[in-house]
Amino acid sequence: MKNIISFIVLICSVAVILTSCSKDEESTTAANTTSVTTTTPSGSITMGSYTASGSYKSSCFTSGVSGLISAGAFPSDVKSYGFVFVVTGDDSFSSETHSFTDTGCTNSSWVNKLVRDNVTVGTASGANYPVTYNNGGFRWTVNTTTAETFLENLYSSISLSVTVGTEKVVAGDGSARYGLWTPSATTIYLATESSSSTPSTAGALVYTKE
Repeated sequence: MKNIISFIVLICSVAVILTSCSKDEESTTAANTTSVTTTTPSGSITMGSYTASGSYKSSCFTSGVSGLISAGAFPSDVKSYGFVFVVTGDDSFSSETHSFTDTGCTNSSWVNKLVRDNVTVGTASGANYPVTYNNGGFRWTVNTTTAETFLENLYSSISLSVTVGTEKVVAGDGSARYGLWTPSATTIYLATESSSSTPSTAGALVYTKE
């Protein structure tokens, strides 16, 4: 379990890396017009005069992939990646990292979904809303044999077994998590999640409603 927690930290760092580079890389990314998530949206989360519902996704990114593979964040067959935020209930959501074997974010290699519930929205500071919620665990799906080997080798010490095309569900510990969300009518920005306190900096990566 310690190894799994360490890996989740690594995956979350992918979003941090992208956030820090997103403005510079904007010209090298492309809009992804195809839905990439299998998560079913449900319910809505209200933040002041805004209501988040359905799914939101980032652009398709190709920059920095080789470095992320070298860092152990992605399988070696990955050529592009993107992020998805799905409202799954009136107080729950799925925060997802999708990686792909092509440069257009079409053919899935591996999916990591962070499951979060018991969302509470605080008082806005400007356009930013502090949110607290619980760690509900994660869901992994490998869609290539390369991704399967990657994940099983990474967790060989705990004999992790995954099957291509079958979602692996790992329960969370229910511990508190903190976020800072910036909603609009058609977009949302998500600050990097914290396990200790509300983030002080708003997110820089835009998620657009599908």
